[in-house]
Amino acid sequence: MEDNMITTDFAYTDEFNEETRLRKTFTQTVLIDNTPLEFIVEEFKKFLLGAGFSDSSVEKIVILDEE
Repeated sequence: MEDNMITTDFAYTDEFNEETRLRKTFTQTVLIDNTPLEFIVEEFKKFLLGAGFSDSSVEKIVILDEE
């Protein structure tokens, strides 16, 4: 694997003890248009949708500005 790679690894175990896991590796170019936090939040939202959470639940996840 190249240096300066970004890896995300999300896992969820449901009430039936079934695990959903997603691990992805990206180059740092994914951060050109996003901050690291924005990137992680968006990837987490994609994971939740894939794990079966509803759009309406996932849309509630936002980054709040601390001003």
